[in-house]
Amino acid sequence: MNLQTSYRRKRGKIETKKIHRKIKLKLRHILLTFVLLVGFFYGFSRLYLFLITWEKLIIDKVEIICQKEEIQRDFQHYFEKRYLGNILLLNIGNLQELLATHTWTEDIHIRKIFPSTIRIETTERIPIALLEKEGYFLIDKDGVLLQKISPGDRSDLPVLIDANRFRKDYDRKLALAWACLDNLEGSARDKISMMDLTEYENVSLQLRNSGTWLKLGDSHFKKKYQMFVKNMALLKTYGPLEYIDFRYEGRFVLGPLPQKKRNNALDSEKEAF
Repeated sequence: MNLQTSYRRKRGKIETKKIHRKIKLKLRHILLTFVLLVGFFYGFSRLYLFLITWEKLIIDKVEIICQKEEIQRDFQHYFEKRYLGNILLLNIGNLQELLATHTWTEDIHIRKIFPSTIRIETTERIPIALLEKEGYFLIDKDGVLLQKISPGDRSDLPVLIDANRFRKDYDRKLALAWACLDNLEGSARDKISMMDLTEYENVSLQLRNSGTWLKLGDSHFKKKYQMFVKNMALLKTYGPLEYIDFRYEGRFVLGPLPQKKRNNALDSEKEAF
């Protein structure tokens, strides 16, 4: 007789028992770890103390890189005989904030060059106009008053004027002036002698060797200036003018000089001739 037996594996997962071993720290392990930590921090503190008192890390050289002679002179005077201490302890942020208060400095960057040098690189403000305000001041694109000068010292720059001495709407009026200058081409921009910003949303230009004001409004400055150039021969037939108003679409309005000013202008032209 043949006996046959069969074996079938039960379905499902076979549960396994995980063996958890508890690691017991002995007192000597804790003491050893504590000693190592103390040794590490002690060594680090000694190294730090050594570095901040090391003579080779005392700042003894300041490199100043800039184009403006006035900035170079003022910065050198500031650092002259000034003890800056250890290069690791120098707070660049505070020093940068202090030097950035210089009138002519637009941007400043300071780097530490080990072991004992700091390098200062500056971006200088560029004057683009003169502002008449209790005198004449060089100003940059941000409207910062850079330096008081005589207008004849920078005759290449346009003079910005305002009947109210820019006591109100200073930023808005400057923004309008810059928009006008940016819109005009280089040759036209170079011919500008004065810019009157007294009237609301209006730029009036006076060109060099001319007493006539060109009222250009608050937009399309280049187009209006080109209209003036195109009709220049026609405009001369009207004699000396006080202003030419281009604020009307496709046409312009002439403002003749008062008779007294007109006679003076004619006399000047005869003398020049």
